[in-house]
Amino acid sequence: MSTPVETFTTYKHSIELQKNVADLWWTVDDNEREITFELHINTTGWIALGINLAGGMKGTDIGVGWVDQRGSVYFQDRYAFAKERPMLDNTTIDWFALQGREVSGWTAIQFKRLLDTCDLMDVPIKSGTNKLIFAYGLTDPIPSGPNGEISYHENQHGSRALSLRSYTDSPSEDIFAGLDYFDFRLNNACHISMFY
Repeated sequence: MSTPVETFTTYKHSIELQKNVADLWWTVDDNEREITFELHINTTGWIALGINLAGGMKGTDIGVGWVDQRGSVYFQDRYAFAKERPMLDNTTIDWFALQGREVSGWTAIQFKRLLDTCDLMDVPIKSGTNKLIFAYGLTDPIPSGPNGEISYHENQHGSRALSLRSYTDSPSEDIFAGLDYFDFRLNNACHISMFY
C-alpha cells in the first residue's frame, strides 16, 4: 500500500487502487448486511468512492468525503445521472462517515453503507464483480460543510472491477440450521437439455 497513514482498524480485504495515489480497505458484515470501507487518497481535498453496475460514471452511487482545516469530517451521498457533477442524493442518506483525518498530505476516511439500501439512487453491492470508481479534488468543497459543492476532478480519477463480497465472505452455515428445505430460483435461465 502507498499511504503513510495507518488504518483506523483491521480489515479483511485491501487493494492499492493506484500506486502512490489511492488505497482501499473493506470488510463485509453479512449479519448487519453492511460494508465498511476505508479510503486513503493522496490529497487534502475531497475524496470519493463510487459503485456502478456497468462501469463509467453514469448510474454511479457515490460517497464523497473530506476533512476540513479544523479536523471535522463531512460525507455526502451522491448519484451520477450522467458524466457530470453527481447530485446530492436527498431521497435517503445511505453513506455514513465513521471517522477521518488528514496526515502527511493524505486524506483517510472510514465510512459504511448497507449492501442493499433499496434506494433507487443506490447501487446494490452484490456477490461477484462490482465496478468501483474513485476520484478526488485538490481542495475541499466550498462552503466546507454538509452542503459543500465538489470541484471537477479533472484527470484525478480511476476505476477498478473488484469482488467486494467474495465467496470467502459467504454467510456461516448456522443461518441454514433449522431449515427443512430451501428453494433455488433461476431468473432468465436458458433451457438446458440433458442427455443420458
